Amino acid sequence: MTLPIIRSRGIEAYCSDLVVDENTWAYLMSVAGYQTAVKGIIACVLEYQSATVAVNGSYQYVNRTAESYCVHYQKLPSGLFQGTILPKIALPNYEESKDAFLIVAENSSIARTLFFDHLEEKTEVPLHRAWSNWLWRTFLEEDWLTPLETLIGSYKGFLVDIYEDDLKDAIARSIRNKKHEIIRCFKKGGTHADKQS
Repeated sequence: MTLPIIRSRGIEAYCSDLVVDENTWAYLMSVAGYQTAVKGIIACVLEYQSATVAVNGSYQYVNRTAESYCVHYQKLPSGLFQGTILPKIALPNYEESKDAFLIVAENSSIARTLFFDHLEEKTEVPLHRAWSNWLWRTFLEEDWLTPLETLIGSYKGFLVDIYEDDLKDAIARSIRNKKHEIIRCFKKGGTHADKQS
């Protein structure tokens, strides 16, 4: 399979992964090729200069978000070079963002696990792992969790906003309404969270 070509300011390389939002802001971009080309394209994107990539017969303009990025470079066994950019909000211990985070995962199952782990790390609200599926659905229904678009590659991305007061209210409402998914962990002999995840 031939990888799509990504171009910026006359520089070309191959794009192996690209996850974007509706504005084609890059939340994951991986570029492979000669070292100077890879570094050049990544530098262009990080300097707010767009790159173009052909996906399914049409050109997409890729831009960076306003978030801070981490950049990782590695030499491939083929002798070519790979560079990957990812916003720092994807890092679980990133302290500068308490009200949002990014999940990038190979499949939805891993994404859900990362979602709960990040949420537990970022919020002061006490959470129970048995609530994982309910939290995922609630965040989707409330538009606090936005699925991103995978243009190239197989990674899936999700942008998550945290509204602590609204989250507390949603949990309290579910407890008041005796929603089984939420209250089962309070019952004597109830299902242990780890068995439900």
